[in-house]
Amino acid sequence: MIAVVLAMHGCALGEGTFESDSPGLGSGGEVDGADTQGSGTAAAVSDGESGNIPVTCGDGVVDPGEQCDDGNDDDTDACTRQCQPPSCDDGLLSGGETDVDCGGSCPGCPFEGQCVGPEDCETGFCRDMACDYPTSCRELLEHDPSALDGVFMIDPDGPGGVDPMGVSCDMSTDGGGWIRLSLQNSDGVVVAQDSAGNPWDKCADDGAGYFAWIDEGTISADISPGGSLDEEVALSYQNPADGTIYSTVQVEALRSVVSELSPSTRMVAMTADDDNNDWHTDMMGGHEVYVRGPSGDLTLLSPGTNGECGGADDWPAAGSMSAFYLWSHAADSSVVAGTTGLTDADLTGLPPAVVLPTSVRLVVQTGGGVAFGWEQQVFLVR
Repeated sequence: MIAVVLAMHGCALGEGTFESDSPGLGSGGEVDGADTQGSGTAAAVSDGESGNIPVTCGDGVVDPGEQCDDGNDDDTDACTRQCQPPSCDDGLLSGGETDVDCGGSCPGCPFEGQCVGPEDCETGFCRDMACDYPTSCRELLEHDPSALDGVFMIDPDGPGGVDPMGVSCDMSTDGGGWIRLSLQNSDGVVVAQDSAGNPWDKCADDGAGYFAWIDEGTISADISPGGSLDEEVALSYQNPADGTIYSTVQVEALRSVVSELSPSTRMVAMTADDDNNDWHTDMMGGHEVYVRGPSGDLTLLSPGTNGECGGADDWPAAGSMSAFYLWSHAADSSVVAGTTGLTDADLTGLPPAVVLPTSVRLVVQTGGGVAFGWEQQVFLVR
């Protein structure tokens, strides 16, 4: 009769001994198979002399076929319950992983996977111990102050709304957390004029002087009817990092999380040669630029007046200047330049609803023209 020792999972050797007349496991288990008693995993192997001897993962003995055996079922240490070192494909929450086979030293976990920090997530964002998408670049930076400029996936309107979208984040300018956008329309500046012979840039100064990334001679007029006009142009936005054009519903979602326009990339409205008229007040002549918000309301960007820049054939008048209005969300960053009849104090800042307008309305009634855009080709909102 052979005395066989069966080590139970988590038990020391010798705590579960029985006798058997069989070279196998005996009445407590299957012959040449897995032990059915206790929580340990036992398998019969041959020692070449006395027959089959049970091998148990978790008995503290490194048996044939095991790479390790630390005598416990703790998968977070150096040896898992499979008697193997932790790996990223063992189907266990092992080693330093934050969820099964992901997080920690393994690849990032998918959406809703368990996490400790942003590095544990494919999304790059961990909220309440679960991988999630930030609603904005600002929220991402608040959770991870070390985040660098780059393209990130955000979900502005949260689960169940518009699918997460990629945005380019500026994490360094003016406190960081800005979404980088560019105008997809035309060449980045929307221009309306009476005609090529009575143009938007007919004053003696540089009509593109506050569009820092483009010169006057490069800009082509979008509307040039050969007379007065009152036109509205829908605005389209894109991700400047890869050229992706955002859909209408994506832009609506972005509007829900932005209320500021960086002072370094202000919105610009320009009028030229409105002959000192104020169309917004009396609709008797002159030029105006408006933007429309998602509620449908119009916001005037060109208060005040602009002077005479010359006739139809003898322009520009010497020393004549366009009217420039540079808008941020904050009044102290919103200023005027050129001939406006106003001071900086007359601009109160953009309402949050039109930081990312749906359209621009352009009015030209007395020759010359108007322009709309941003100071930089890539502008920043948050």
